[in-house]
Amino acid sequence: MPRFKSFDIVARASGALRRIAKVKFDRDGSIYVFFPGFDRTEGVLCRARLSAGQPGQTVLDLTENGRVTAHLVKYAHHPDGEAHFSQDGKVKTEVRRKSVPLHEQRGHLFTIQIQNIDSFRLLPASRKDQLTLNLPENMRALKITGWRYRLSDLKEPEGVVSAGHPKGIQTSDGLSRTGLFVAPPEGEPFDDFVLFIAVDETPFLSQDNMPHLIFMGGFDPATVALNHSVDTEFLAFAYPCSADFKELEERIGCIDLPPKGMLGS
Repeated sequence: MPRFKSFDIVARASGALRRIAKVKFDRDGSIYVFFPGFDRTEGVLCRARLSAGQPGQTVLDLTENGRVTAHLVKYAHHPDGEAHFSQDGKVKTEVRRKSVPLHEQRGHLFTIQIQNIDSFRLLPASRKDQLTLNLPENMRALKITGWRYRLSDLKEPEGVVSAGHPKGIQTSDGLSRTGLFVAPPEGEPFDDFVLFIAVDETPFLSQDNMPHLIFMGGFDPATVALNHSVDTEFLAFAYPCSADFKELEERIGCIDLPPKGMLGS
């Protein structure tokens, strides 16, 4: 199993390599997820809520409790459970919530949904620190999920041979999945935990075949998140905005900081 300080999540489609995200294990144990390769930068992000009694809810209005930004933000999950979106010197860290402390967190950590993978920049060659997801031909919409477990807690589902790559485990939602494993370097915080990265084909996010990038993270504990009798919250963003950016900025507000040259003007 590879151990990286930081690594790229790369998709290979039709022979081409595209960097979907970058993940970093920080020196204090924090986990960061970046999206440097997407070609749309105007998005909406929010503290989303699923109401009790709506287990099948699939459409969320991200403008509710949301803000817009003209920058690609990064996701941070700190050891104490503080989760937020930020981008140093570019946005105010206003979209945030208290999630599960990392020493307690198990299972689903984040989800990335993509439509039109061509909207991510090409990589000229493989890199040393990367996990490569081999996609079937003509996969246009996909979901990448990140799951986090203590090494000693991992269980392989029946009938899955784990001698090669990718390997299979039983994730905390009860499904058997195949994917790739990665862990922080030995001696770093949480070096006895692993991230398991899986990919699935999904229906189109929209029928226009336009590029879309959606992220969800900062979930409640599984006892709350999977209990449909109570409300649950998480953080989410979507790029590009589904509405006119300027109109949305006036209506719900923007978290962007003014350029440095404009400070104090």
